[in-house]
Amino acid sequence: MASERITTAAGGIVWRNRPGSARPDPRVELLVVHRPSYDDWTFPKGKTDPGEALQTTAVREIGEEAGVRVRLGHPLQEISYPISDGTKRVAYWCARVVGPDDSDRFTPNKEVDQIRWVSVRDARGLLTYQHDVELLETFRTLREAQAHRTRTLVVLRHGKAVPRSSGIEELERPLTAAGLTRAKALVPVLGAYGVRRIVSSPAVRCAQTVEPYAHSIDTFLEIDDRLSEDTRAAQVQRSVAAILDRKKPVVLCSHRPTLPWVFEALGIDPVELAPGQGVVVHHRKGLVHATELLA
Repeated sequence: MASERITTAAGGIVWRNRPGSARPDPRVELLVVHRPSYDDWTFPKGKTDPGEALQTTAVREIGEEAGVRVRLGHPLQEISYPISDGTKRVAYWCARVVGPDDSDRFTPNKEVDQIRWVSVRDARGLLTYQHDVELLETFRTLREAQAHRTRTLVVLRHGKAVPRSSGIEELERPLTAAGLTRAKALVPVLGAYGVRRIVSSPAVRCAQTVEPYAHSIDTFLEIDDRLSEDTRAAQVQRSVAAILDRKKPVVLCSHRPTLPWVFEALGIDPVELAPGQGVVVHHRKGLVHATELLA
């Protein structure tokens, strides 16, 4: 019996504060797109390219279809539905517009010929598919708790390093070729979450894991001795508390023996991470609203 063909895709519920709306509780607008080939109104999404992470797909497809730049936030449920040659699985995130909003200069293209910014209520009446309405209801629930605008912390274990038996001083052990390849592969994924600050253990293997991303956004590494292997739980607690207080998305790179203390400081269950893996933590005002594995 032939195995089922799975087509993967990713997208998001793109949101912005309505221009001119009052703080501290501004009204939210959502971006919906019209696809002429289907004559439907839906949320922007698209298929993954070979070897592409779903997070990278989501940001790329939203940019290509609607002409807006976003960063990912709280994850939404995965949607599956049958297509002509199998099943399509689509991963979604809350996606916040970043930088200049150029949607007023949208150019119709083959995939999308119209875009609209609408209220949450108006989106419900416009959307074509029930699964999009269900996504909308999830977003509405998050919006009521202000969890659509969580802050992001990526907790990362360093990539594969040369073994301790190599005789190299512990802090100086570098990444292997596989570790360096993984470090480069992390660049577009961390970019999808809009990471702007990079905190690392002083170990070379940790710094090398996040250096390619630091170079990609032209910023520097913040070296924190409290995230080294030679640390204590109280030191990790203070480091994590300082990181959680930052508004900009952050990546923290540390070691397997230290990570349980990081998770404890965050108040979440520990996760056993392979080299180069991470956990994306979506938090707001000291409360973790969601986590997802960065495989």
